[in-house]
Amino acid sequence: MDAKGIDLSQLGHQIRFLRNGKGWSLGDLAKESGLSKAYISDLENASAGKPNIQYIYAVAVALGVTLSELLEESGARTASARTRTRESDLPKGLRDLQRELNLSDDDVEKLAQVSFRGNRPRDKEGWRFLIETLNMLGQRKPQN
Repeated sequence: MDAKGIDLSQLGHQIRFLRNGKGWSLGDLAKESGLSKAYISDLENASAGKPNIQYIYAVAVALGVTLSELLEESGARTASARTRTRESDLPKGLRDLQRELNLSDDDVEKLAQVSFRGNRPRDKEGWRFLIETLNMLGQRKPQN
């Protein structure tokens, strides 16, 4: 995940909104997600820096929403992400996989924003693995 690709403030507001909706304290969400109260507080206050996708996923699961739902509700896409159209702007292998799986430009843009432990897939098979992993985690498969 690239901090430029998501609105950290909106993400924090969404996490706080969902947590409060459950009547949970920071400690409750920390216990359910396996993260520290301090990190969750930093997420909610948009002071955590670049969010780690594993941690955001843990928060989403604890709150009973999918990663996609949490990020979509957080306004995770910027105008610059929506306007990326040149093939050279996409990570290696992602354009090929888009053609093979008939993925929409919108789905490809979302995938292009994802990183795992600070890294992104390096080739088409890496992107395929990411899509399959998201599917296994209960995420929707990107389609047209």
